[in-house]
Amino acid sequence: MTDPVALQEATRVLEEEIKLAARPQTYVFIDLASNVILIKGRGVELHRIPIESWSASHPDQMMASYRLRERPPVSRRKIDPAAGAEQEPISLVDMPTTYTLLFSSSLRILVFSNTEGDPWQWTMQRGRAWWRRLTVWGNMLRTGDPTLSPPSLDLTVSHEHAQSLAWTVVEGMPFLIRRSTP
Repeated sequence: MTDPVALQEATRVLEEEIKLAARPQTYVFIDLASNVILIKGRGVELHRIPIESWSASHPDQMMASYRLRERPPVSRRKIDPAAGAEQEPISLVDMPTTYTLLFSSSLRILVFSNTEGDPWQWTMQRGRAWWRRLTVWGNMLRTGDPTLSPPSLDLTVSHEHAQSLAWTVVEGMPFLIRRSTP
């Protein structure tokens, strides 16, 4: 409570959350200081997802609430018209475990699942993160302006929690990020 930077960040987040809680829709609150993702509605916690690890580029630019442009792609099962109505509907296991969330104000969040025991998935996830970093560095070198790269956040959560988050988010859903203060 004596740290003025932390107090300023808490005040900023509280003001933004009051705006979001006044509306009758769910929103996502990513608390990097507490390493948790909260799904909330009207200010009430509906679901809690622990963050195992995270990294951010340009966290100083993450100042407002963001609107999700599109939900993660889902690999849907093929429906067999001859099988009848007893076919399995889409479920949580159909949700992706690694995906990118793109927002209207150029924020990008990469969600990774914990890859313990699966070296192939670890390699694919790290390759995706390095490719993103490489394109950002290339754009900075090409333009000469380091402020042109949008802020991004890499989150690692458990396999089930990555699927749960993909199931929960919808287009236009607001996200609020509380930054960690050093």
